[in-house]
Amino acid sequence: MKKITLLLFSTIFLIFATLPSCEDDNPGGGGGGSKNDEVNLVSQFVYDGMSSYYLWNKEILSKKPTAKDSDPEKYFYGILNSTDTKHAWSWITDDVESLLASFSGEETKAFGFNPFPLWFDDSHTRLLAFVRFVFPNTPAFQAGLKRGEIITHVNGVQLNGTNYSAIYGATATTTFTVCDQNMENPRDLQITPGNFSTDPVLYHDVHSVGGKKIGYLFYTNFIGRYNASLYAAFQDFKQAGIDDLVLDLRYNTGGEVSAAIYLASLTAPKIDVQNKRVFTTMSYNDNLNAAYDKNKWDRNDYLGAYDKNVEQDPLNVNMDLDKVYIIATGGSYSASELLTFCLAPYMDVKHIGEKTGGKYTASITLHAYDSFEDAGGNPRAQPIYNVSGLTLNQKSTLKNWAMQPIVGRYTDKNGKDFIDTDGLVPDYAVQSQEYNTSTWKPIGNEDDYLFAKAISLIAGTAPHTAGASTRGALKQFADPNFFSPKDQILKEAVIIDKPQIIVP
Repeated sequence: MKKITLLLFSTIFLIFATLPSCEDDNPGGGGGGSKNDEVNLVSQFVYDGMSSYYLWNKEILSKKPTAKDSDPEKYFYGILNSTDTKHAWSWITDDVESLLASFSGEETKAFGFNPFPLWFDDSHTRLLAFVRFVFPNTPAFQAGLKRGEIITHVNGVQLNGTNYSAIYGATATTTFTVCDQNMENPRDLQITPGNFSTDPVLYHDVHSVGGKKIGYLFYTNFIGRYNASLYAAFQDFKQAGIDDLVLDLRYNTGGEVSAAIYLASLTAPKIDVQNKRVFTTMSYNDNLNAAYDKNKWDRNDYLGAYDKNVEQDPLNVNMDLDKVYIIATGGSYSASELLTFCLAPYMDVKHIGEKTGGKYTASITLHAYDSFEDAGGNPRAQPIYNVSGLTLNQKSTLKNWAMQPIVGRYTDKNGKDFIDTDGLVPDYAVQSQEYNTSTWKPIGNEDDYLFAKAISLIAGTAPHTAGASTRGALKQFADPNFFSPKDQILKEAVIIDKPQIIVP
C-alpha cells in the first residue's frame, strides 16, 4: 500500500461540476488507454484531478504527463507545489478503501493503543515507544497494556528504525516487551491484532474543585460517525450543571470538519449556535472560487449544522458557556486547530500547553469514478470522470487509486488565519512532560500536569502536579516524528467530508 494520509473534512458543498475541465469526461478516447496511449492511465488521472481541484492548480497545467511518467506516485509527488512538498500535505494511495476506512475510525490488523516512539540513544539505533492511551475493548486493552508503559522490544528484538512499524499493527500475534512507567519490571505481552472501530471520545467526567464543577473531555480524533458520543458526554455535563469545560486535544491529530462543527456547536454560546453564525470559510483555487461567486454558492460552514437523519440537535445539551479551556500541544493538528481558532471569535478560548502543529489547509478525496457513498447516501469522494465513459479495463486499472490533495485554506468568521505563526501559540505555555513517563497520570486525573494547569486557572489554585521532570532533563530522547498511518493521514490537513457531488 502506498502512503496515505488524512486531512481535515468539511461539510462545505463542493459543487465542482461547473469548473472548467482541463480534460474530457474520461481519460481515454474509448480505447484501452489514456488520451495518449503511451501515457500511464493513472498518471493521466492524477493530472486531470489535480489540474481542476488542487489549490495550486495553475502550476499543474504545464506539467502534463508524458510516456516517461510511468510511475503515478512519482509523477504525483513531482508536480506538487513547493509549500505542499515541504509540509507533506497531499497524498496518493493505491488502497482507497483503507484511506476511507481510516477517516471513519476503522482499524484493521491493529492493536488498539497509541504509541509515542522516541530515539533512546544519540546514534538513533534504538527506539522506545511510550503508550499514550489504550482504546477499550481492543486487543491491547484485553492484554493489559496501560498508559505510561514503555515498549522496548518487538518479538525479542530491540525496537529500532527498521521494525518500529510493528507497534502500529501486524498480520500475526506479536510479542511486546513492556516496562512500567519507571522503565523497570519488564514483562512480555502477546497481542493478536484485530479489526475494530475506535470511539474518539475516550474519556469524560465531572470534577468538583474549589466550588466549581468542571467538565473534562478527552478527544482523540474528529470523526463524525461518533458525534453521538460527543452528545452523550455533553448531556452528562449539562445534567451535572458544570460551570467550566476543559477539552483535552493534546494527542488529537485532527479529522473531519463536520465533527469539529458539531463539537463547536455543543461548546459555543447558545445564541450564536441558534443563529447559525459562520464558523469557518474555505478558499479554493481561482477557478473554483470564481464558480462559487458566480453561482452564489456558499463557502461557509455554520455553527448549529448537523445531520438530522443520524444526529441530535447540539442545542439540546449546549450549556451556553462563554469560556472554554482547550489543552493543545505540538501533537494537536488540523481539526484541533480549526476548533480552537474558529471558536475564539465567539468565546474566551484559553489555550493551555504548547504551540500546535500548524495545519491550516483542507483536502478532499479524489477518485476516478466513484463517490463511495456511505450507508446514509452521503458521498465521501469526488469522482473525476463519468463512469459511463470508462471501459472495463480502465475501471479496473483506476479502481484502487485515490488522491488526497490540498484543495483549500480555512479562516475564521473574520477572514483571519494563522499562517504567519505556523501554529497556534498557547495563552498558557506549559513545559512538556511527554518525554518522561514517570510523571504521567491516568487520563482525566487531576494531577495530570496539563489538566492540573486548567484546574488552577479555573479554581484559582496552584497546580498540584507531581514531579517536574521535563524534556530538558531527558535529552537522550529525541522525537523521530513517526506516526501511524491513521495519524499521518489525519494530521496533514482538514478533510472535507460529505461533499455535495455533481456527477462529471
